Amino acid sequence: EEDQTWREIAVTKPVGDFKAVTSYRMLDNMEYEELSPEGKIAQGQVSQESYTRQAKTYAKMFALTRVDIINDDLSAFSDVRTRLGRGSSRKFNNLFWAKFLDNATFFTAARGNYITGATTNLGVDGVGLEAGVLKFRQMKTGDDKRVDGAPDRLLIPPELQFNGQRLHQSTQVNTGGAATATSVPNDNIHAGKYRPIIQNRLSDATFPGYSATAWYLLRDPQILAAIVVSFLNGVETPTVESADADFDQLGVQFRGYHDFGVDFAEWLSGIKSKGAA
Repeated sequence: EEDQTWREIAVTKPVGDFKAVTSYRMLDNMEYEELSPEGKIAQGQVSQESYTRQAKTYAKMFALTRVDIINDDLSAFSDVRTRLGRGSSRKFNNLFWAKFLDNATFFTAARGNYITGATTNLGVDGVGLEAGVLKFRQMKTGDDKRVDGAPDRLLIPPELQFNGQRLHQSTQVNTGGAATATSVPNDNIHAGKYRPIIQNRLSDATFPGYSATAWYLLRDPQILAAIVVSFLNGVETPTVESADADFDQLGVQFRGYHDFGVDFAEWLSGIKSKGAA
C-alpha cells in the first residue's frame, strides 16, 4: 500500500477546472456580539488574507509490443495498471512533501507558529514538546484574537520516531540515577496526547528544506489544515487506460493520468520547531 501519511495533515477539496481558485483563511471576525436595543445585528467580516489552489495534470505512458507480451514468461507486464497507479502515488507524495517542506514563509516567528533554539529539540524529557505546546496556545490571529483548540498529532522524521513514540506511549519518565533527596515527579504528562506521525521524506536530503531535527505539532486537519489538496471533480485516484498501439504496430499502450494540486492553507493549524539552535 502506498504512503497515506499526507491525509493526517491535509484536507481535500474538489475543483471543477484547472483555473486558480482563491480561498480565504480562517481569520475572519464572526464572533457574536450582544444585540443592540434597536435589534440590529452586527455585520461579520471575512478575512482579507487569501491563498490560491489549483489542480494540474500529471501523466505517464507505457507501451508493450506483441513480442514483449508473448515472451513475458513471468507475467511481469500483467500488472502494468497497478504499476501506473503506484507511479501516480509516488508523484503525488513527492510533490506533496516537497511543497510542505518549502515552508519558510508559512511557519514564521512573526506569525507565532515557529520556534527555534537548543531547547526546542524533541527530547524524551518533554522540554521541547512543552515549548511547542505553549507556542501553539499563544498563537493569535492577525487581529489579536486567541486560537481555540489544541494540537493532537506530532509530525516527525524517522530520526525522531522513537522519542516521539516514547513521549506518546510511556507513562513514566526517568529523571536520572544520581542520589538525591529531592522529590521529582516522573509521570509522563504527555502520554497519549500527541500521536506521532512518521514521514521519511522530512529528512530526505533530496528534498529542499529537509531536516532530521525539525518537528511539527498540528491539529486535526478537519478543523484546520496546514495543506489543502485539490482534486479535479473530487477524483482522488488516477485514471489508467489502455488501447491498441498505432495501426502500423503490434502491441498495447497504457496511459495513466491524475489531476491534483497541493497548496498551503491555514497557518493557525500548528507550529514548527527547528529542533536546534
